[in-house]
Order: sequence, then structure tokens, then C-alpha cells
Amino acid sequence: MNQDGPIGHWPLRGDARDVSGHGDHGRGCSVDRSAVGPGGEPIKVRGYHVWVTAPSALLTRSLAAVCVLVCTAAVAGPRFSVDYSTYLGGPQWEQAREVIVAADGTVLIGAQVNSDGLPVSEGAAQPHYAGDDPALGPGGLYGGDCYVARLSADGSTVSAGTYFGGSRQERNVYGMALDRAGNIVITTTTRSPDLPTTPGCFQARYAGGENEIVVAKIATDCTRVLWCTYVGGSRGESPRGGLTLDGEDNVIVVGTTDSPDYPTTPGVVQPKLNGPRDSLISRLSADGSRLLMSTLLGGSGEDDAIVGIRLDAAGGMYVAGHTKSSDFPVTPGAPQPRPGGQSDCYLAKLSREGDRILYATYLGGKGNEFAEHRPWLEPDGSFLLTGFCGSWDFPQVPPGAGSAGLERRDGFLTGIAPDGTRLVFSRLFGGSGTENLLMPTPDAEGNIWVVGATSSRDLPVTPDARQSKFGGGTEDGVLAAFSPDGARLVYCSYLGGTGEDLVRSLGFGPDGALYLVGNTTSPDFPTTPGALQTSFGGGPSDAFVMKLVPTAPE
Repeated sequence: MNQDGPIGHWPLRGDARDVSGHGDHGRGCSVDRSAVGPGGEPIKVRGYHVWVTAPSALLTRSLAAVCVLVCTAAVAGPRFSVDYSTYLGGPQWEQAREVIVAADGTVLIGAQVNSDGLPVSEGAAQPHYAGDDPALGPGGLYGGDCYVARLSADGSTVSAGTYFGGSRQERNVYGMALDRAGNIVITTTTRSPDLPTTPGCFQARYAGGENEIVVAKIATDCTRVLWCTYVGGSRGESPRGGLTLDGEDNVIVVGTTDSPDYPTTPGVVQPKLNGPRDSLISRLSADGSRLLMSTLLGGSGEDDAIVGIRLDAAGGMYVAGHTKSSDFPVTPGAPQPRPGGQSDCYLAKLSREGDRILYATYLGGKGNEFAEHRPWLEPDGSFLLTGFCGSWDFPQVPPGAGSAGLERRDGFLTGIAPDGTRLVFSRLFGGSGTENLLMPTPDAEGNIWVVGATSSRDLPVTPDARQSKFGGGTEDGVLAAFSPDGARLVYCSYLGGTGEDLVRSLGFGPDGALYLVGNTTSPDFPTTPGALQTSFGGGPSDAFVMKLVPTAPE
């Protein structure tokens, strides 16, 4: 399955044209450096890319075909080498979800863990696991504490770390950010009534529902909880979409609630539940003491979750999620004003004060679509979303972008224009199995990187893939990149061993290094000598952290 379009599609890059027919797939191709173009102009090689300067005329398709044959005659080397790769886990279930890369190459991760004995700081705020007995049921559903750790630049040690949790369960670190002083702000769902809330916090006591949001700020060395508060009502909440900080270090948490008494503030677009479950957006003061703004968002059906939030320079709030409501509050001029099927995604922009919906649209076909964390806001105001597509008629821009077939279980990547009135692009990605894509993140060149999982043995891997074949088990992790306009697949690789693997998040370092986190059940997941933990912990699942660095041009 070719995701790249026909051979001979030569996207412009400055004054030169990529004539490999593969976009960035041309990395590692061998060419005759004395070759010339149709007008006698020399073929240039820039790093691993094949370029032809053609100021006077376009290259003919025959020349393009020759270039493709020359390029594919040699096997491309991997685009990335593994700088380090480590497990992080013990005898129980662990999964890393959040990653923040520092300028010095150290990396902060947020995870859910069920094992005691993981590395922590000397004097850690919570040195041991405190939650339910993991034997109560499957990891991720029963038991669990949050875990925050900072790995050294070479991945060999934990320089700071702590557990965070009460006597029952905390789910994963659903969101993590650093304030201006470098302190760590996290949010999760909790069932624990005894979390270490702090004097003067917004909500010191558990409200009594099935589960509740908790937000906490932890010192940069992980030795103190600076403040901690519950946020919730009498039924249940989850901050699945995580959080972000504004310019004053106020904390905006997004998620979902079915509590009729969830705390909201006057003047917002939706102060009360419209259906059995609605999305939520809540802003806490930087010290966790006050609720500055809080609104719900939804229709009369289930609006299951916001999966992320981004802010623009004026404080406008961009959110995305999924909904089963036929009356979600879409705005005039929306690219999809009506629901497509059983569960649709939505994309929306709200004012800073939460008192206006600036745009809102459905996104989906006749089947089920689910948005995944975490959408991305481009500098021009375009908003990018990834997730799972289960509809044969999912909106594609241009039509047919990506994979084809009557039964779809593909990942999707969609971009909506700054004014919310049109889809800039919308494409599918996958093979014959099932894909789910997360974390659209542009690199310095504007290429959009995504991670996730796949069960397909026939993904359109690129010649420079780190891992060209499916590793085994029911699913492998996937790492892929698309051109800035979403039109071309420029990188695709599996990532995994013989078990089940999932890449949950990614981050770029200042030197172009790519950091991946997730979880694995593979005893042969690729690790590196000298890493923090080179052997599988022995439980149902370990977290992992991997650093990839670009290979040097030959």
C-alpha cells in the first residue's frame, strides 16, 4: 500500500526538486555524482537526499524513473540510531505516557506504576508505592500510583523521582508541564480519599464519586508536593486530556465528568451538564487555591472526553475530543455541521474566559471515530488532531488521501484551518490491521510526527525505517512522519519486540533527537548497554524510554 502518491510527484523545496519519487524516503540512496539533468545541469546530493537543480525545465518522467531505479537499487540506512533505550519497571504493570525534554538532554517522564522499588530521589516526596494491591485485577484498571522521574542525559540513571498517590488508585499521569521555576505540574484520575492535599487548596476533600481529578505541583527535585487539590463532584471525573499552563502558570485541566454538581464558574458557555457525560475545561490559579474559570462542553448525548488543549498567544483555548451527541454546539460555517455516525470527533476553539465558542465542528464518518491525545496548535492557528478511524466514509482532504477499503480500522491525521471553517488536510494511515495514532508533533522542518500502535504486518514502512518488519505479538509500536501539508508519508517504522508494544508519546530535543515513551510486554524490546534497566522487569508490562538520534549523512 503506497501512501506517497504516484512516482513523479516532485514537491518543491526552495529552488530544487526531490526526484526520488519517495520524498524523504530517498535518504541513503546511491547515485552517480557525475550524472546530469536534461539540460546538462548536475545532479546534487544533499546529505542522503537526491536533488536536481532544474531552473529551466521540469524533469521528464523517464528521468524520474531512472532516478527511482538508481535510488532503490541500494538499501537505505536507518534515519535514526538508538542513543539509549531502557525498560522501566518491576514485577507489576507499568506504562509511561508523558515526556518533557530539557535543554541539557535530561528527560522527565510521567507514568502509572504498580511496582514498588522503582528509583526515586533521596528524600523523595513519596518513596514507595502506596496504592491498591495490584493482585485485585489487570494493571491499568486496578491499583496504581503516578510516578515522575528525570533520567540523565545518557539514560543510565534517575536523578530525581517520586511516586504520587493514595491508598487506592491513581491512573496514569494524564498531563504534565513545567512552570517557570521548573516545578512539575501533573494531573490524574484518583479513587484515593487520602491524597496529600495542602492547606488553602481549592478542594481539600474527596467529593465522594467513583473517581475524581487531582492536580498537584511537585518540586523539581521531586522531594516535596508544593500543592495538591481535588477537582470534582459527586459522580466521577477524568482529566484524560491532560493540562497546559498559561503565561501566568495558571493550570488549565481538560477531561470529562458525569457529576451534576461539577464546579463551574459564572458566565461560561455551559455551566451545567447537557447530557449524561460532558467534556470539561477548568482553570486553576497557579497556587492551586482558586478556580478561575470552569465550563462544560457537550450535547445531550455522551461527550466522552477532551483529549488535549492548546493555547494561542491571546489565551484562546483549542480543544478536541469525541462525542455521541447529535446536538453538539457546532458553529455556523463548520466543515462538518452534522454528526457522521456512532461516535464522532470534535474540534473546537473557545475564548480565554470560556464564555464563547469561537468555532466547533464534528469530524467523522458513519462508523466510530475516537480522538487521541494530544492535538497540536501550529503557529498560524491551524489545529492538528490524530486518532482512530472506523468509517469507510471518513472525510479525506483531498479525497482518497491515505489508505483505502470498505472496512477501516486506520489512524487518521487531520488539520483544520485557523478560522475553523475548512479542513486543510485529512488523511488516513494504516495497513490491513488496526492502527491508532497519537501526539502529532512537527519537527524543525515542519514534518508532522506521530506515534501509536499497529497490528498490521504490511505497513508502508520507508527504506530508512529503524525497524522494517512487525516484531510479533498482537501489536507493535509505530513511528511515522508526514510532510507539513499532510500529503506525503516521509517516514514509517515499526518499534517493538515479540510481545505487545505501544508508543504513547514523543518529544524532540534541541539537537533533533527524538524521545519516545510507552509500554511493552516484550522481553526482547531493544535496549542498549549501560541503560538504566536493560532487562524486562518480569511483570505484565514495563514502561520504556528510548532516545533516537539522526544518523550522520554519508
